[in-house]
Amino acid sequence: MSERAISFVEFWLIDRIKPDVFHDEEGPAERNKYLAGQLILDAGSAGIQPHEIEEEYPDLNRTIAEAMEEAADEEAKRAILEDE
Repeated sequence: MSERAISFVEFWLIDRIKPDVFHDEEGPAERNKYLAGQLILDAGSAGIQPHEIEEEYPDLNRTIAEAMEEAADEEAKRAILEDE
């Protein structure tokens, strides 16, 4: 178990996955693939090897998709609360 890989991914997702990331022409599969690649590159720059990320997150695209759904849900909740 790589605690530093888990920590890195969690912070990366919080920092990078925002509701405005959803507006692209490629669609979700390509977007998730691109973001997964970027996460791996950023992790490498931080000294974390790809295998550390892959061991903890074998389906990184799905992890990113779930983070995007959560970000969208949180944005919707925030918008509703602002309207009240």
